[in-house]
Amino acid sequence: MDRPRYLPIGDYGIIGDLHSTALVGRLGSIDWMCVPRFDSPSVFGRILDADNGGSMWVEVEGGFIPDSRRYLPGTNILETTLSSPQGRLRVTDFMVVREGAKTLEQDHILVRLLEAPDADLKASVHVDARLEYGTLDPRATVIGPDDSCLELEHGDLHMHLDGPVSWTRQGRAYVQRLELKQGEPQAVVVRYDGERTYEHGAEAPAMLAETKRYWEEWIGRCDYDGPYLDLVLRSALTLKLLIYAPEGSIVAAPTTSLPEWIGGSRNWDYRFTWLRDSAFLVYALQLLGYPEESAAFMAWLGRIHRHHPKNWQTMYGIDGRTDLPEVELNQLEGYRKSRPVRVGNGAADQLQLDIYGETMDSVYLHLRYGKIEAPGVRAGLKDMLHHVAQSWDQPDNGIWEVRGGQRHFLYSKLQSWVALDRGLKLADQLRIPVPKRQELVWKKEEIRHTILTRGWSDKLGAFRQALDEDALDATALMIPMLNFLPAMDPRVVQTVQTIRRDLTDESGFVYRYRRDDGLATGEGTFLLCSFWLVNNLAMQRQLGPARDLFERLTAHGNDLGLFSEELDPASGELLGNFPQAFTHLAIINAAAHIERAAENRGPLDPVH
Repeated sequence: MDRPRYLPIGDYGIIGDLHSTALVGRLGSIDWMCVPRFDSPSVFGRILDADNGGSMWVEVEGGFIPDSRRYLPGTNILETTLSSPQGRLRVTDFMVVREGAKTLEQDHILVRLLEAPDADLKASVHVDARLEYGTLDPRATVIGPDDSCLELEHGDLHMHLDGPVSWTRQGRAYVQRLELKQGEPQAVVVRYDGERTYEHGAEAPAMLAETKRYWEEWIGRCDYDGPYLDLVLRSALTLKLLIYAPEGSIVAAPTTSLPEWIGGSRNWDYRFTWLRDSAFLVYALQLLGYPEESAAFMAWLGRIHRHHPKNWQTMYGIDGRTDLPEVELNQLEGYRKSRPVRVGNGAADQLQLDIYGETMDSVYLHLRYGKIEAPGVRAGLKDMLHHVAQSWDQPDNGIWEVRGGQRHFLYSKLQSWVALDRGLKLADQLRIPVPKRQELVWKKEEIRHTILTRGWSDKLGAFRQALDEDALDATALMIPMLNFLPAMDPRVVQTVQTIRRDLTDESGFVYRYRRDDGLATGEGTFLLCSFWLVNNLAMQRQLGPARDLFERLTAHGNDLGLFSEELDPASGELLGNFPQAFTHLAIINAAAHIERAAENRGPLDPVH
């Protein structure tokens, strides 16, 4: 069959090696890949420009249609099956994970293993690499025995693709034409690094076994055995792929500019480390029994504080850099003509006061597990406490990074309260003397009083989006989850009822808000917020509605169990960057809330 110009976002699967990832489409095409790191320019970027982005795809002689796909159980090894008149083609895609080899750039390997399980057939692998987000053709050289190695070079990037037969040129692409014997797999091995290395190492089957063993051992350490186990385990495996192993930092998603509304301008680069997203993610992994990932992130936080002791940014580069200029790539068409395509993120320079509470809460929970302190925690604690006390009453851009002006967002005040509450408890636990401690205690109470008075609206029957403004926001659902008020407090119960009535679509899925935010285009329902509603229902002992909403939400994931950031309320199509950390961590949290509610064990607390 002819390849459509753009596949639905949900037609992609993800593979990765804890340095970068690749998105593999239902038809066996790699349409997004940035190497050697998450934030490197794309080598294959067809998902953002069908004509000029570049891709690596397979074909079967005589034509083919998609058949099925799956992850090998307990792994991030993706198996795609295509059907043809001659039989099926099975493509197994994976990236070799060597988590401990953090500085060995030559260890970046992607393998495409092709097999004919039914009968002999002819297939081909096509490579059209377009570097620097589709603007450059690499210098290409065919070398090696029988011209079986394709070298692609530009600047410091060196790639070589080894196959079983000769590479030939076909238009802009290079092609390997394979004659597959039934049950005899053949592989194309892609290696890329910062230096010229030709050490090909182990054969593809051995690399497959090594990678399979890594993922099975990692997921085998998960100690969750509650409801919706398959969804939770897939979400955990997906979140692990978003961790940058050399630093312990985490990307919010591995893509840029997949639109929150088709044809709209809400197209952002998510290949950076948000303090907020990362704090939520390590909390979810702690629930599942993965303290090592939390410790690595805490160590990264300590290094960030040492380098930038006075101020915290909303987000950082995965290597800790602070300069993330936002640039529009006008040469790219954008996914289904959704422009602009952006790299970098201007929200890095915004004031978002909620990050202090989320970061402090994650440190607090990490140390309550009894883990060794991360370097920099003691120094950063006092700095952050006093910074929050001085800045909590400023207007900011808020968690949703609005570009329509700053406001006194309730959620920012709520997280400022969390920062002081958890920070003071943490100081007591670590026996850290805090100057002017009583002033901080009073400041915490002042914030609480402000939220309960200026943050509540009798007119709405709910907590507000911003102080003194009668508009709803889904972040009010976080109030009981942060232990600010009990879930059964009448104001919380009423807020949940109001959000269900006024801030959801026909399916009961939650929008973030419904007001002008400085961007003209609309957006879909927000999956993170929808799972927050699940949590609230579970905490309020509405177990049936909580389960019903959870199951209707998760039915909108793709067949691999992957989710993006939002849903189109009309079609149910996945929207936004993919796969999205926010959504997958929310699935884990919601499943755990349902488990505790079913067992009548009270509010969720990872310590217990």
